[in-house]
Amino acid sequence: MMRDMVSKSIPGFILLLLLAAAAAPLAAQEVTASIRGVVVDPSGAGIPKAEVTAIQAETGLTRTAVSNRRGAYVLVLLPVGHYRLEVTARGFRKFVQDGIILSVNEAANVPVPMTIGSSTQVVQVRSNAPLIQTSNTTLGKTVNEREILDLPLNGRNFSQLGLLQPGVVPITPGLAQAGGSLRAGQPYSVNGQRPESNNFLIDGASNVNAVDGGFVLRPPIDAIAQFKILTSTSNAEFGNAAGSTTNIITRSGSNRFHGAAWEFLRNDKLDAANFFENAAGFKKSEYRQNQFGGTLGGPIRKDKTFFFGYYEGFRNRQGETLHNVRVPSELERQGDFSESGPLFNLFTPGGPTPLPGSQVPFIDPTAQKVLELYPLPNATDANGVLNLYNGSEILRQNEDQFGVRIDHNLSASNRLNFRYMYLDGNRFDPLSPSGAGVPGFPVGEDRRAQNFVAQLTHTFSPTLLSITRATFLRNKFLYDEHLNHTSPASLGFEYQSTLGIAEGPPFIQFGGGGYASIGDPITGPRNSYENAYAASESLTWIHGRHEMQFGAYYRRDQINVVNGIASNGFFVFIPAPLSNAFANFLIGQPLLFLQAGGDQPDGTGDLSRGLRGNDFNFYAQDTYKVNTRLTLNVGLRYDLPFPYTEIRNRQNLFEP
Repeated sequence: MMRDMVSKSIPGFILLLLLAAAAAPLAAQEVTASIRGVVVDPSGAGIPKAEVTAIQAETGLTRTAVSNRRGAYVLVLLPVGHYRLEVTARGFRKFVQDGIILSVNEAANVPVPMTIGSSTQVVQVRSNAPLIQTSNTTLGKTVNEREILDLPLNGRNFSQLGLLQPGVVPITPGLAQAGGSLRAGQPYSVNGQRPESNNFLIDGASNVNAVDGGFVLRPPIDAIAQFKILTSTSNAEFGNAAGSTTNIITRSGSNRFHGAAWEFLRNDKLDAANFFENAAGFKKSEYRQNQFGGTLGGPIRKDKTFFFGYYEGFRNRQGETLHNVRVPSELERQGDFSESGPLFNLFTPGGPTPLPGSQVPFIDPTAQKVLELYPLPNATDANGVLNLYNGSEILRQNEDQFGVRIDHNLSASNRLNFRYMYLDGNRFDPLSPSGAGVPGFPVGEDRRAQNFVAQLTHTFSPTLLSITRATFLRNKFLYDEHLNHTSPASLGFEYQSTLGIAEGPPFIQFGGGGYASIGDPITGPRNSYENAYAASESLTWIHGRHEMQFGAYYRRDQINVVNGIASNGFFVFIPAPLSNAFANFLIGQPLLFLQAGGDQPDGTGDLSRGLRGNDFNFYAQDTYKVNTRLTLNVGLRYDLPFPYTEIRNRQNLFEP
């Protein structure tokens, strides 16, 4: 009785704030749905103490609630899927409704009109429940399993479906091209925010790359039950992002075995040659892409334990065409520039002086060795000079991923979920987008990601439920790996690389004449190893007209990273002092040389960094049903991201 007096005298938002303090150790970002409604008699009056039971068709999961004195009922924390609703009350026929489909973070409104009669009689209704969100203000769109499987997707990437809703646009082509694989997990921008400002969840677990932003794992569409992009005014349980939250729910097993298999093929045998290949008279570049896999799910023990697993492989072999790339001619390689016109010394007293025979006076021994890194020309320019190179190289990409999920009903009050995902992939690019203009300086990528979730859903009573979740995310991403390890010393340079794993020929660029650059890229490699441990707790309490949630979340990040830049040196040659940039290369006269050093006097040293960070948040929210036409959503969330620290106190910025 005292509780009833308190709930009547204290408004919902004040009660929320009082309980928030008690719930500070508790929060999570939920991946469930709910059913709510009012049980009424033929006159429209509410029926108290009616027993309302929801039964999931796939697994037999049962959840029960009792209507309050106004006839209202709420069933919360229901896994997504298909449900049957059964309602019984003394003096009324049993009410049964099939075909209720629940989506992630949504509430189905199922009014229950009871008919006077014996409880052995049944009123059967076959229709889906309306999902009009009358109880919360969240904006977003749910993409269900049918849409995911039926709509055509390039590369079977689920994130492309996010572009179907308002406020979501793809990142610009320039940004995607410049970022390469570092931007691969950033599929869109939402409401004008940066693409890094989106949060990604899989089954409530963080799926965010803490180094680059965007998602880490991209499960195949056959393993996704549904996902939702929350774009605005989300409940207090969602945070950590200024843009959107993409909430992915993986498929689970059921009482029936079900599976699928697929193979998607793209092959140059089915394609025409591209414009440049036709113009150069090349044969078609190789292009063979295979995406294949399968899923299988079913019961381990009927109505008790279920499994679901998947595997997907990806193989790509793609030709990259080089068309009319300027390389030194046979005469230029010998120091003779007569084919290119007169060669001048611009820095002689009295003005430029032509060099006899347009021949450089000598060739630097180091330049002679570096010259061997250039391919020989195989095509002529407009003047008939053999100084162009045409060719085709093969890009190779392999990827394998698998996952398994186990759902186990411990008892009527406890449900366990386990889910593990694994991805391993590599990429070999013979022509670095940020490197040399000729082959011979390939770069590679190597990545491995793992994600684990363990979750316990406990029902204390029909009005008090909790979810406890522990997650782990590991993301190894080796980007822009230099694969040509010809040392600067072996080419005759009198210095060494400042980063051993990046050792290779220096990057050499020409500021005139159109000559292709050579050498390993200036940037890279960028190697990062991320471990993210997280734990969360959420509590849902239905009390009178209040549906209250409290929760807390803690995440620990461990990031070890190495970022190389200009480790092998960077040379720039221009048409000075001689009037040809390549001639200045031959005599060893650069305009500029740069090399990034380490933390030792000789410029070498340990460039790795070990970053550690902590993130804590808690929230409280109340959905308060003022009357049948008015609902108040009140929430409070507090996020506390701690500054990152470096394990050896080497996180600094020096500006002389």
